[in-house]
Amino acid sequence: MLDNLTFFKQTSWQDVFIAWKSQEGSDPVWQRFAKEEKGWESWDAWRSHQARLINAAYREWSICEIPDPNSIVPQFLMGPYRGWQKQYAEEEANTHTFADLVRDNIQWVKENIGVKTRTENFPQSTQMIGVYAEDEGKIILYEGHHRATAIAFRVHEGDPIVFAENPTIAVVKMNGEDLSKFREMLYTSTHKKDLKLQSHKVG
Repeated sequence: MLDNLTFFKQTSWQDVFIAWKSQEGSDPVWQRFAKEEKGWESWDAWRSHQARLINAAYREWSICEIPDPNSIVPQFLMGPYRGWQKQYAEEEANTHTFADLVRDNIQWVKENIGVKTRTENFPQSTQMIGVYAEDEGKIILYEGHHRATAIAFRVHEGDPIVFAENPTIAVVKMNGEDLSKFREMLYTSTHKKDLKLQSHKVG
Protein backbone atom coordinates (compact mmCIF):
# COMPACT_ATOMS: atom_id res chain seq x y z
CA MET A 1 0.00 0.00 0.00
CA LEU A 2 2.84 2.43 0.83
CA ASP A 3 4.25 1.83 -2.65
CA ASN A 4 1.09 3.40 -4.08
CA LEU A 5 1.92 6.72 -2.41
CA THR A 6 4.43 9.30 -3.62
CA PHE A 7 6.98 10.29 -0.99
CA PHE A 8 7.26 14.05 -0.56
CA LYS A 9 9.35 14.75 2.55
CA GLN A 10 10.24 13.79 6.10
CA THR A 11 8.49 15.82 8.76
CA SER A 12 7.93 16.09 12.51
CA TRP A 13 4.84 15.42 14.60
CA GLN A 14 4.80 19.10 15.50
CA ASP A 15 4.31 20.03 11.85
CA VAL A 16 1.74 17.26 11.35
CA PHE A 17 -0.20 18.54 14.36
CA ILE A 18 -0.08 22.13 13.07
CA ALA A 19 -1.60 21.00 9.76
CA TRP A 20 -4.24 18.99 11.62
CA LYS A 21 -5.12 21.97 13.76
CA SER A 22 -5.40 24.25 10.72
CA GLN A 23 -8.05 21.91 9.31
CA GLU A 24 -10.03 20.26 12.09
CA GLY A 25 -8.84 22.33 15.04
CA SER A 26 -10.04 25.58 13.50
CA ASP A 27 -13.57 24.21 12.99
CA PRO A 28 -16.03 25.45 15.66
CA VAL A 29 -17.91 22.15 15.43
CA TRP A 30 -14.83 20.19 16.50
CA GLN A 31 -13.90 22.78 19.10
CA ARG A 32 -17.31 22.32 20.71
CA PHE A 33 -17.05 18.56 20.42
CA ALA A 34 -13.75 18.56 22.32
CA LYS A 35 -15.28 20.57 25.15
CA GLU A 36 -18.87 19.35 25.35
CA GLU A 37 -18.54 15.71 24.28
CA LYS A 38 -15.01 14.90 25.42
CA GLY A 39 -14.71 17.15 28.48
CA TRP A 40 -11.43 18.84 27.52
CA GLU A 41 -10.71 22.53 27.82
CA SER A 42 -9.75 22.80 24.15
CA TRP A 43 -9.33 20.92 20.88
CA ASP A 44 -5.55 21.09 21.38
CA ALA A 45 -5.75 19.41 24.78
CA TRP A 46 -8.00 16.61 23.51
CA ARG A 47 -6.03 15.77 20.39
CA SER A 48 -2.68 16.15 22.18
CA HIS A 49 -3.80 13.53 24.67
CA GLN A 50 -4.82 11.24 21.83
CA ALA A 51 -1.41 11.74 20.19
CA ARG A 52 0.38 10.83 23.41
CA LEU A 53 -1.36 7.44 23.37
CA ILE A 54 0.79 6.50 20.36
CA ASN A 55 3.88 8.53 21.33
CA ALA A 56 3.41 10.52 18.14
CA ALA A 57 6.01 13.16 19.01
CA TYR A 58 8.80 10.55 19.20
CA ARG A 59 8.13 8.84 15.91
CA GLU A 60 9.44 9.38 12.38
CA TRP A 61 6.81 10.88 10.09
CA SER A 62 6.69 11.25 6.31
CA ILE A 63 4.44 13.30 4.06
CA CYS A 64 3.24 11.46 0.96
CA GLU A 65 0.99 12.45 -1.90
CA ILE A 66 -1.97 10.19 -2.66
CA PRO A 67 -1.68 10.12 -6.49
CA ASP A 68 -4.95 8.28 -7.21
CA PRO A 69 -7.17 9.04 -4.21
CA ASN A 70 -10.32 7.49 -5.67
CA SER A 71 -8.57 4.12 -5.92
CA ILE A 72 -6.26 4.30 -2.91
CA VAL A 73 -8.24 5.97 -0.11
CA PRO A 74 -11.22 3.55 -0.12
CA GLN A 75 -8.72 0.75 0.58
CA PHE A 76 -7.41 2.36 3.78
CA LEU A 77 -8.47 0.56 6.95
CA MET A 78 -10.65 2.44 9.40
CA GLY A 79 -8.83 3.50 12.56
CA PRO A 80 -9.53 2.14 16.07
CA TYR A 81 -12.39 4.45 16.97
CA ARG A 82 -15.71 3.28 18.39
CA GLY A 83 -17.84 5.63 16.33
CA TRP A 84 -16.60 3.94 13.16
CA GLN A 85 -15.85 0.39 14.28
CA LYS A 86 -19.28 -0.04 15.88
CA GLN A 87 -20.75 -0.53 12.41
CA TYR A 88 -19.33 -4.07 12.57
CA ALA A 89 -19.36 -6.97 15.03
CA GLU A 90 -16.66 -6.81 17.69
CA GLU A 91 -14.83 -9.81 16.27
CA GLU A 92 -14.42 -7.89 13.00
CA ALA A 93 -12.86 -4.85 14.68
CA ASN A 94 -9.95 -3.19 12.87
CA THR A 95 -10.36 -5.28 9.71
CA HIS A 96 -12.58 -3.19 7.44
CA THR A 97 -11.76 -0.63 4.77
CA PHE A 98 -13.73 2.48 3.89
CA ALA A 99 -14.95 0.71 0.76
CA ASP A 100 -16.34 -2.00 3.05
CA LEU A 101 -18.00 0.60 5.26
CA VAL A 102 -19.81 2.23 2.36
CA ARG A 103 -20.84 -1.09 0.82
CA ASP A 104 -22.11 -2.59 4.08
CA ASN A 105 -23.56 0.49 5.79
CA ILE A 106 -24.74 2.73 2.98
CA GLN A 107 -27.71 4.20 4.87
CA TRP A 108 -25.58 5.13 7.89
CA VAL A 109 -23.04 6.74 5.58
CA LYS A 110 -25.74 8.76 3.80
CA GLU A 111 -27.11 10.02 7.12
CA ASN A 112 -23.75 10.97 8.63
CA ILE A 113 -23.61 14.78 8.60
CA GLY A 114 -19.81 14.96 8.58
CA VAL A 115 -19.60 12.65 5.59
CA LYS A 116 -22.47 14.39 3.78
CA THR A 117 -20.80 17.78 4.14
CA ARG A 118 -17.55 16.52 2.63
CA THR A 119 -19.33 14.53 -0.05
CA GLU A 120 -20.96 17.72 -1.29
CA ASN A 121 -17.98 20.02 -0.76
CA PHE A 122 -14.71 18.14 -0.45
CA PRO A 123 -11.75 20.25 0.75
CA GLN A 124 -9.41 20.44 -2.22
CA SER A 125 -6.25 21.02 -0.18
CA THR A 126 -6.24 18.47 2.60
CA GLN A 127 -3.97 16.18 4.59
CA MET A 128 -4.87 12.95 6.37
CA ILE A 129 -2.86 11.07 8.99
CA GLY A 130 -2.19 7.35 8.81
CA VAL A 131 -0.31 4.42 10.30
CA TYR A 132 1.45 2.05 7.92
CA ALA A 133 1.31 -1.51 9.26
CA GLU A 134 4.51 -2.74 7.62
CA ASP A 135 4.03 -6.46 8.22
CA GLU A 136 0.50 -6.29 6.80
CA GLY A 137 1.22 -3.86 3.97
CA LYS A 138 -1.81 -1.78 4.93
CA ILE A 139 -2.52 1.81 5.89
CA ILE A 140 -4.77 2.39 8.89
CA LEU A 141 -6.27 5.86 9.05
CA TYR A 142 -5.53 7.80 12.22
CA GLU A 143 -7.28 11.00 11.15
CA GLY A 144 -9.50 11.86 8.19
CA HIS A 145 -12.37 9.37 8.47
CA HIS A 146 -15.14 11.65 7.21
CA ARG A 147 -13.09 12.63 4.16
CA ALA A 148 -12.08 9.04 3.42
CA THR A 149 -15.70 7.91 3.68
CA ALA A 150 -16.81 10.74 1.40
CA ILE A 151 -14.29 9.64 -1.23
CA ALA A 152 -15.35 6.00 -0.95
CA PHE A 153 -19.02 6.95 -1.08
CA ARG A 154 -18.65 9.00 -4.26
CA VAL A 155 -16.74 6.12 -5.88
CA HIS A 156 -19.47 3.71 -4.80
CA GLU A 157 -22.12 5.98 -6.34
CA GLY A 158 -20.26 6.14 -9.65
CA ASP A 159 -19.55 9.85 -9.25
CA PRO A 160 -15.93 10.05 -8.04
CA ILE A 161 -14.58 13.33 -6.72
CA VAL A 162 -12.53 15.35 -9.21
CA PHE A 163 -9.39 16.48 -7.40
CA ALA A 164 -7.78 19.75 -8.44
CA GLU A 165 -5.02 18.89 -5.98
CA ASN A 166 -4.26 15.40 -4.71
CA PRO A 167 -4.62 14.93 -0.95
CA THR A 168 -1.54 14.18 1.13
CA ILE A 169 -1.13 11.90 4.11
CA ALA A 170 1.28 12.07 7.04
CA VAL A 171 2.43 8.49 7.63
CA VAL A 172 4.23 6.68 10.44
CA LYS A 173 5.35 3.04 10.30
CA MET A 174 4.36 0.61 13.05
CA ASN A 175 4.69 -3.09 13.75
CA GLY A 176 4.38 -5.56 16.58
CA GLU A 177 3.60 -4.21 20.03
CA ASP A 178 3.36 -0.60 18.81
CA LEU A 179 0.72 -1.56 16.27
CA SER A 180 -1.18 -3.61 18.84
CA LYS A 181 -1.22 -0.67 21.26
CA PHE A 182 -2.50 1.60 18.50
CA ARG A 183 -5.35 -0.77 17.74
CA GLU A 184 -6.17 -1.05 21.44
CA MET A 185 -7.19 2.61 21.32
CA LEU A 186 -10.56 1.19 20.29
CA TYR A 187 -11.06 0.23 23.93
CA THR A 188 -9.55 3.38 25.45
CA SER A 189 -11.83 6.31 26.22
CA THR A 190 -10.45 9.76 25.35
CA HIS A 191 -13.00 11.54 27.55
CA LYS A 192 -11.17 13.55 30.20
CA LYS A 193 -13.35 12.30 33.06
CA ASP A 194 -12.48 8.70 32.18
CA LEU A 195 -8.79 9.62 32.18
CA LYS A 196 -9.16 10.96 35.72
CA LEU A 197 -10.91 7.77 36.83
CA GLN A 198 -8.16 5.63 35.31
CA SER A 199 -5.47 7.72 37.05
CA HIS A 200 -7.31 7.41 40.37
CA LYS A 201 -7.48 3.62 40.05
CA VAL A 202 -3.77 3.41 39.26
CA GLY A 203 -2.93 5.61 42.23
